[in-house]
Amino acid sequence: MRFPKDFLWGVSTSSYQIEGGAPGDGRGRSIWDTYCATPGRVAQGDTGEVACDHYHRYPEDLDLLRNLGATVYRFSIMWPRVIPDGIGRLNPQGLDFYDRIVDGLLERGLRAWPCLYHWDLPQALQDRGGWANRDIASWFAEYTALIAKRLGDRVDNWVTFNEPSVSAWVGYEEGRHAPGLTDPRAAIRAAHHLNLAHGRAVAVLRDLTPKAGIGTVIPIHKARPLPQFQERDGHLAALFEDKWNGVFLDPIYHGRYPASVAEKFAEHVHPGDLKEIHRPIDFLGVNHYFPSYIQAEENGAWPFKHANPPLYFRRTEMNWAIDGHAFYEALMLVRKHWGNPPVYVTENGGAFIDVAGPQGRVDDQDRIAYYREYLIGLQRAISEGADVRGFMPWSLLDNFEWALGYGKRFGLVHVDYRTQKRTPKASYGFMREVIATNALPGV
Repeated sequence: MRFPKDFLWGVSTSSYQIEGGAPGDGRGRSIWDTYCATPGRVAQGDTGEVACDHYHRYPEDLDLLRNLGATVYRFSIMWPRVIPDGIGRLNPQGLDFYDRIVDGLLERGLRAWPCLYHWDLPQALQDRGGWANRDIASWFAEYTALIAKRLGDRVDNWVTFNEPSVSAWVGYEEGRHAPGLTDPRAAIRAAHHLNLAHGRAVAVLRDLTPKAGIGTVIPIHKARPLPQFQERDGHLAALFEDKWNGVFLDPIYHGRYPASVAEKFAEHVHPGDLKEIHRPIDFLGVNHYFPSYIQAEENGAWPFKHANPPLYFRRTEMNWAIDGHAFYEALMLVRKHWGNPPVYVTENGGAFIDVAGPQGRVDDQDRIAYYREYLIGLQRAISEGADVRGFMPWSLLDNFEWALGYGKRFGLVHVDYRTQKRTPKASYGFMREVIATNALPGV
């Protein structure tokens, strides 16, 4: 089965995970710099100070994109690289870097899809409360205006946020990501302010780049109770989905918070907020990796928690279950609940043990099998009416995997972190064939 005629193929990366270039050329500190510097937070004490050194090696990486056959590149802009303190003084070298990225893409016939926020908040703004401070919605709008004025003449699609749910729930409630807080009330405020910042950014982008498409990226979860606790925990699935999906999509598409969580948000919603958030967008970016199993939680901020998947699943090195049917379910959930918007899959992939052979070659057949299974699920969703228009795997390069450091590899291209040598893996060749034929090989 072939993909639709105009299906868009690309890849995704994020700034802190690949750029490095710290603290050179005037970039400010981010919350991830602080998190990495806190003992015990990140595996092996790893940091993103060098990462893949994309800041200096970007021409080679853009060539890898072109040779893959990709037509679009979703990358993120590091807020403290362009405005070191988040507001106020600009960093010309940082702005110049993203000019070079966009120009380099266009020179290679590729389209730039900048993401304005992928988790690396300026530490100076976190010192003022971060996403829990309502003022941040205005700060983000000012930052958005700066970037739109600088790059808008060469960008035809914008992403406001990558996974605001992770920023709020994992960063402010669970503490497993920067800024590392465990404050459920602050997480609720952060979630609302992320939504409000999105709405204001949409307004800025519409004004300054009226011909550009605008979207946001959400990791879609279709919840499942563990089979042995189906009767006990089945009723929790809808609330789990409301927390992870609905809190960020219902205000955009329906102008309200889900009824199950509305009371939690009520004190933070000012008159006019929901109208600002409810501005139309042109597409939804969907990230998806694994089925979401849950179980009851008695003493937590919510009556559920993530559960380890049943043992009958194959797993990635993240201990994430491999299930292409869950991908199909997630895409159909979007079709059912949010009006079947145009969808681009902006992240999907797996971390596996990559053993480099001669010349650094990695024969990652397990990753290829993962992609094949998930792309079959994607094709099924399209055949049943889901308006999916593109696929951007995670990720082009092995990179800094947040609190797990450099121990987990997702890339289509192997990176030797000691020498920074890039070597395309077997999965790179597989994806290149998929893109060239617009179809799954052998299917």
